[in-house]
Amino acid sequence: LCRYVVSNQSQMKVLLIQMPFGAVERPALGISLLKAGLEMRDHDCQIRYLNLDFAAFIGLDLYNWIVDDIPYTSFAGDWCFTLPLYGRRPDVDWGYVKEILVDTWQRPQDQLEQLVWVREQTPAFIDACLLQIDWQRYDVVGFTSTFVQNIAALSLAKAIKTRFPKISVVFGGANWEDEMGVELHQRFPFVDYVCQGEADQSFPALIDALENGNELNLIPGILYRNGDQTAAQTAQARPVENVDNLPIPDFTDYYDALAIDPRLHAVSPTLLMETSRGCWWGAKNHCTFCGLNGNGIGFRSKSTQRALMELEYLSKTWDPLLIIMVDNILDMAYFHAFLPALAKKGDGRTPLFYETKSNLKREQVRLLREAGIHNIQPGIESLSDNILRLMRKGTTGLRNIQLLKWCHEYGVSVDWNLLYGFPGEAASDYQEIADLLPSIWHLMPPSACGPLRLDRFSPYHQCPEQFGLKNIRPLSVYRYLYPFDESVLMRIACYFDFDYEEGRYTHTFASEILPMIDRWSSEGNRGDLRVNDLGNTLLIQDNRKHHAPREFELSEYDRIAYLACDQITTPAQVVSVLERCYPSESFDTAEIEKSLNSHVENDLSVVKDGHFLALGVYNKYHENWHVCQEN
Repeated sequence: LCRYVVSNQSQMKVLLIQMPFGAVERPALGISLLKAGLEMRDHDCQIRYLNLDFAAFIGLDLYNWIVDDIPYTSFAGDWCFTLPLYGRRPDVDWGYVKEILVDTWQRPQDQLEQLVWVREQTPAFIDACLLQIDWQRYDVVGFTSTFVQNIAALSLAKAIKTRFPKISVVFGGANWEDEMGVELHQRFPFVDYVCQGEADQSFPALIDALENGNELNLIPGILYRNGDQTAAQTAQARPVENVDNLPIPDFTDYYDALAIDPRLHAVSPTLLMETSRGCWWGAKNHCTFCGLNGNGIGFRSKSTQRALMELEYLSKTWDPLLIIMVDNILDMAYFHAFLPALAKKGDGRTPLFYETKSNLKREQVRLLREAGIHNIQPGIESLSDNILRLMRKGTTGLRNIQLLKWCHEYGVSVDWNLLYGFPGEAASDYQEIADLLPSIWHLMPPSACGPLRLDRFSPYHQCPEQFGLKNIRPLSVYRYLYPFDESVLMRIACYFDFDYEEGRYTHTFASEILPMIDRWSSEGNRGDLRVNDLGNTLLIQDNRKHHAPREFELSEYDRIAYLACDQITTPAQVVSVLERCYPSESFDTAEIEKSLNSHVENDLSVVKDGHFLALGVYNKYHENWHVCQEN
């Protein structure tokens, strides 16, 4: 192993870069953590948000259009930077326009012209970056690359290494995980080092080694080049065990960049924060389509004290409009201490976003709202029991509807996707969904609806034959981004095309419900099904779209039965509730089931396999929900 010649300076000077097309409204969490970690070791580290520079360069509206409105699996942003990386390749470039933008995504002519115009600006932008930054003052330049950033980052890295060959170029991020990073490292020799996996420990260790001339083979998670430029790889990176030991991310460079350029003053920042890493559900029951986490799915969460301290610091220091928790899933233990502590602080704090499981209880939804979590992404994905089973979601369609109902009542916004095209699904699954949609029209529709995507690291990708998938191949767009053969692209790609084995999936069963989903999502006024509990009577007002306005009054036993069905309930459980409320009386389960079915017939409830769920949303927080709880 070779030793590395380093500067005689007392500290390393490091520049970390966020390239297009990272979102302009939020700083990069990963490199903000790395900066804080390096400065704890007395290294000089800065972050340059060149995504902000490019947004100002081409115009903020146009930049955000590419980020938010162009389908990201078209990799339009990456394609724009192929020009400074490879030069002009007329046949390849216009092949991309025709096959990807026109044939696949049906982009109109004016959008094609806009993207081509942006692409023509990218060489000048790379040149401007070389002129505006004093690169010679830095020993190491690091690039983070996630989603549509890779080609832009490679373009600038190549230009830096050509002009300033003594600078060490380091890459990290999701695009460089596992064999993707190994292949990219081999194909782009101007990349000196790659940090794979969680780099909180490996990247500072790499900087220390470069400063002191130490060997690299003992640092887990590093790709590097020996003296003869052959690639070498160390052991797999070790995930951070105690996430309380992570530093607080340093967002100073981001806010300074926004303040300096008046063209960016319209940006409204939101901050990113993490209270956990990995996925506790995926660690025991990996969802079949999920490719998150790579090799770091093991779940670790911050203590309540640390999470509260960090949240308070970020809120007071930066006063963001929103803090997005990047956790894959909310730690259920947080319902016992962290969330009650947030709720106790009262109003006036920064609203939060979290990803959660969908099988939450009513009191947990209420606590989310009281804790300032105004928006969640609960991984609903479908309303069909069979499709959810195929996904390994560990929930049911009724549970998903139950959560949508409670979130509607408590004012918690829900982001969820409806996915289709899973091997093993049936036409009857979508008929089940179609039958449900008119009844739940008053609830939050999906934010997006689309087919199954085959992601690297997902069970579908790791064991396709077990699920009836075959002919796995990179998305065709990769041919236009990387000038390599199919075998190389298989190791670089994040997303893949595939075929179904015969009999597993023959056509789009979802096609009949897609227009219904579009209408559901696009209607501004979807009506409502409101319940007012008057004590002895439930007054139900129904003005959902699929019939004329109606009113119902439920009293005595019928009222209690409907209250009991606020959560998923069986007739036998309703009988138990009634017997607690009327201890001197007895109730026949068959008669109660008949009464519950009348609610279904009046479209006030839904039933699945003998389990009933009331659909009404209470006008105020439901003070009588406890009647449905068992002793």
